[in-house]
Amino acid sequence: MKTKAHILVVEDKALIYKRLKMILKEHHYSVDDYAPSVEEAIGNINKKRPDLVLLDIDLQGEHNGIYLGNLLKKEYNIPFIYVTDLDDDQTFYESLQTKHDDFIPKKNINLTEEEPIIIQTKPHLDEKRLIRSIQTVLTLNYKENNVPIKDKYILGYVDYVQEAKQLSKDKIQQKTVELNNVAYFTRNTTQIDESASTGKDYKEFVRLKNNYTRFLDWQNQSLYLPCNLKSLLPLLPYYFVQISEHMIVNIHPDELKGTINGSFFQLRDGEKYKISERFKPEVKKRIAHFYVTSESIKNK
Repeated sequence: MKTKAHILVVEDKALIYKRLKMILKEHHYSVDDYAPSVEEAIGNINKKRPDLVLLDIDLQGEHNGIYLGNLLKKEYNIPFIYVTDLDDDQTFYESLQTKHDDFIPKKNINLTEEEPIIIQTKPHLDEKRLIRSIQTVLTLNYKENNVPIKDKYILGYVDYVQEAKQLSKDKIQQKTVELNNVAYFTRNTTQIDESASTGKDYKEFVRLKNNYTRFLDWQNQSLYLPCNLKSLLPLLPYYFVQISEHMIVNIHPDELKGTINGSFFQLRDGEKYKISERFKPEVKKRIAHFYVTSESIKNK
């Protein structure tokens, strides 16, 4: 049977993770690698974006699950369900501030290995309750889109077409590209807008028609998508950041081949792309997440 969705389980107890993984796989969900801390969970998310996160609150490391819940809601826009043995009212009401999708107390979870092992938390975790919650949350968060992203790959059209009906024609070729091999997504064509560029120290480009996006891979090949940046951005890994109304850039340390200089990105194609004031705070935050800056070095 086809896998339904990809789920990240953030859980500090390996035996509970294994039990939850087994339950999820029995219901045909794919499950990400073991993540007992916020840091490891973020690492997993940056490698492969999950459709849903099952999130414990008491985790290894400096931060707890409520901290990660805030990130999932505000930064990643990924739905999540707390699955925790911290079932007191204070924890519950604190967790509400993260706008979680559900809160399920752990109870006695039977972890069958060579011998039955019981983790004493509170009464039994209702498997049916868990699966129904997952199905409900995934259904409520499901958005139809025409962005052809599957796992870590994106499918683009080799040619830019003026009419949507042309997309169904055999002569329109498509190509699959790994997401980490994409330099940027943009609403710009490759044609310079001479009048808009006058008096600026960077070039402006003629825009694509509405609901079309061009993306460039690190081999300087352009491909096209029949969608806009707004619908594309939530589906991309965290290392893609929007720098203007017209551009989303790949800033992953293993992939970025370019220069970040003040208010501009200069990529391998040699062009400078302006970072709009509206997007600067988020760009700065993402840069700090992936890179050791000179300021952070001074503070060490």
